[in-house]
Amino acid sequence: MKVLVIGAGAVGGYFGGMLVRAGEDVTFVARGEYLDSIKSRGLIIKSYKGELSLKVNVVSDPARLGDVDLILMCVKSYSTEEATTQCLKNIGKNTIILSLQNGVDNADRILRITGKDNVLGGVVFISSELNKWGEILHYYSGKLVIGKRDGKISDRGRKVARMFEKADVPCTISNDIQRDLWRKLVWNAAFNSVSAITKSTMEEMMGCDETRALIRLTMNEVLSIAKGIGHCLDEQVIEEYLDVPERCQKMRTSTLQDLLKGKYLEIDAINGAVIANGRKIGIPTPFNSSLYALLKLINNKH
Repeated sequence: MKVLVIGAGAVGGYFGGMLVRAGEDVTFVARGEYLDSIKSRGLIIKSYKGELSLKVNVVSDPARLGDVDLILMCVKSYSTEEATTQCLKNIGKNTIILSLQNGVDNADRILRITGKDNVLGGVVFISSELNKWGEILHYYSGKLVIGKRDGKISDRGRKVARMFEKADVPCTISNDIQRDLWRKLVWNAAFNSVSAITKSTMEEMMGCDETRALIRLTMNEVLSIAKGIGHCLDEQVIEEYLDVPERCQKMRTSTLQDLLKGKYLEIDAINGAVIANGRKIGIPTPFNSSLYALLKLINNKH
């Protein structure tokens, strides 16, 4: 397949790199020093499974590439509209766009711009980061869940899943991707926000009883909102999330990574989404609202 990766960072770089290794025709979109680094050094993935150094195609503007088969949308949620507009010339009749982003509404936002029923939502399970030398550090996991909002998957969608499987990326097709996105939001809303505010690793957060209790309360709040809008989620998910694998103990969440790099924080798609949906159904969200307010102040200082 001809694949275009919009956002070649810790997520897009890893999954796109795995596709390159498997022999797929992949082009990455990057900017600035990272673009220069990929051009000169290649795409470097330092994984717990082994190190990869890949010569890849990378551009700053994908307009000249023409139609592609698959677009991996891997930018921050607040850049979704801009990135979608940037790649409109790459979207043909049979192009699929797969959102591998934080949040629960990116597929809808992409769809409003493209006007085509060709967008898949994706849930990403990976622990990775992009270091200051432009290398992707892969600590744990690296699997996907993909699906359409209506639960129907086309032959092209199944082809995408098979392509990832061939590239050693476990990829499951979901018949309720919105439920799965909310399931992931239970994790993100708690861990991402608390880690950024306190500049803490998973190990540090779990090592403080009071912080662990706050994380549990925040997760329960997200779970209540998810159930309130019709997603059947088991409360056991919270226990699963609080049992942090040993390999992830030193992990820094994506929001903490952004904070340490001086980037704008991705809060509206995470805690903001919980608050907005809570208002719609009349359920208060004091924990997410408090965390959001603190993160908003941090953003305002950028």
